[in-house]
Amino acid sequence: MLKIEKKKPNVRFKEFLLKILFPLFKTKLFQFIFLSKKTEIFINQTFHEKQNDRLVLFSTFNLKGQITKNLKFYLKSLSDLGSDIVLVDTSPISIADEIKSIQPYIKHYIWRENVGYDFGSWKTGLLETNRWEEYNQIVFTNDSIYGPLFSLKPIFDKFTNSSYDVWGLTDSYEFEHHIMSYFLVFQNRVLSSDSFKRFWTELRHYPTRLKKFLILAYEIGGSKYWIQNGFKVGALVEYQKLDQNIDSSFYINPTHVHWDTIVKNHGFPFIKRDLAKTLIANGLSNDLENLLETNQYYHLDNIDLISKS
Repeated sequence: MLKIEKKKPNVRFKEFLLKILFPLFKTKLFQFIFLSKKTEIFINQTFHEKQNDRLVLFSTFNLKGQITKNLKFYLKSLSDLGSDIVLVDTSPISIADEIKSIQPYIKHYIWRENVGYDFGSWKTGLLETNRWEEYNQIVFTNDSIYGPLFSLKPIFDKFTNSSYDVWGLTDSYEFEHHIMSYFLVFQNRVLSSDSFKRFWTELRHYPTRLKKFLILAYEIGGSKYWIQNGFKVGALVEYQKLDQNIDSSFYINPTHVHWDTIVKNHGFPFIKRDLAKTLIANGLSNDLENLLETNQYYHLDNIDLISKS
């Protein structure tokens, strides 16, 4: 179990500076001069055309260009649900045999330059997908999570026929309230809207040193944008139902401080990779192992950090 800790003064000061400086980085002049709308694509390979009504845009990165057990499991799980998957890879190298091992699960493989993080990959995947407008649902996700720990079908069944236009698995009050972007789903009115097309076509590729500004612009700013444009936004696990005390001077990421509660009691189907690192660093990997030891759907050896530790 992780304790809810207060942020150190230097962290809070940096966050304050980010909020002060962010309006400068949002100006059209700054973005025009320093941020690109385009990315270089090295491999762009389509394996099959549209077969399902759900499109998944999946962002991945691996220093060695490897397809991990968890990535293969996650892709297969999404494919089994009836999804056309576009895998967008920003790894330093692309290994043909590795990609061949997941070819049965993906519609399209793109290897591109490593700029713009997940949002840059999602933009590339969307705009490189022929007739993406014909899909009823588009999922944006990445490999920052282990799982799914159980089938995603009940979650999709709950939300697919709902009135939500944009939904995710968790919300957060870090900086400001937003839907966390490791798993975002767009459906209903939003997909055919000019707002959706404008968001992705106008999106800029932020460099590594400006990651915090990218988060403010597109993860936190994205939730604001969808609400301001009249769309209904929600999450499977709402933070206020976990803890009424919302204080941004504390670390209150629900996938960390409430990780075991949301898995056990709220149907949350993933373990964040950075959480696993934190548990291991604090000698708490047994908490994770105990949670998964009886899980018949997801095996512990899919978590490479534990199998190597």
